[in-house]
Amino acid sequence: MGKLTNVHNLPAAIIAAIQADPYTGGGDVSCTRLIDAPQIRVLGGKHKDEITVDASELVFALMGQAIHAVLERAGLKEGGVTVEQRLFAEVNGWAVSGQVDRMHVADGTLSDFKMTTVYKQHGSDSWTRQLNVLRWLAHKNGIRLDTLSVVAIFRDWRKTEAQRNPDYPQAAIQEITVPVWSLEDAEEYITERVYLHQAASRGEEVLCTDEERWFSGNTYALMNTGGKRALKVSTDRSSLPEPTEGQYVEERPGVWKRCEHYCDVRAFCQQRGGTNAP
Repeated sequence: MGKLTNVHNLPAAIIAAIQADPYTGGGDVSCTRLIDAPQIRVLGGKHKDEITVDASELVFALMGQAIHAVLERAGLKEGGVTVEQRLFAEVNGWAVSGQVDRMHVADGTLSDFKMTTVYKQHGSDSWTRQLNVLRWLAHKNGIRLDTLSVVAIFRDWRKTEAQRNPDYPQAAIQEITVPVWSLEDAEEYITERVYLHQAASRGEEVLCTDEERWFSGNTYALMNTGGKRALKVSTDRSSLPEPTEGQYVEERPGVWKRCEHYCDVRAFCQQRGGTNAP
């Protein structure tokens, strides 16, 4: 984890819980690392003793671990259910691993529990990738799974908003169905990702994509001269009406949110220091 700071003077019990994190991963690359940027994984390993993370940035991760502890307790009561099991498979000489949260083999269902935000109530591409990798790992271990879902626990859920807006999640917990890939497509994806991570481990340049950097995208705003609020905003310049007299179109460059605020290795990243980086 590198150096842990406590800038906001969080309680000692919270700090102790963070430091006692038992997670160690497994194999040459874990599922969560596999679907993430190879450059971040390599820089994290190279500079692990230099990375500084404040405890306040790990609070939600700690809450996620609490959910897993509850799952283990539930597994003692549920028949035919496997919880917190790590699976392995070999891909191009590497051991790929992934830990399933809850697996009901007889029903062919795999569920992953996540502490997240209401913004993701309709799912996430990264969730789809993660669960399909886990499904493939289960297949390689002789387990057939046909249904994938994320049980989302919304940390920012508001009851008043649920009462006002029928499109808002009506409970703080919601099960979200995840699209299922064919096993062939999953294996092709996993193999490609292993190749990328292996190349990065050999020192080859494997830059982070805009998606991996959480690029917000460029936008264009139709403005009145001297005005402060946009008349219309679009990601497509051509979709805006041509400005009339006293109007103009303002280009608003996007930002790489992960690079700017959330990447633990940003201090060591050449890409972030480039001319196009924030």
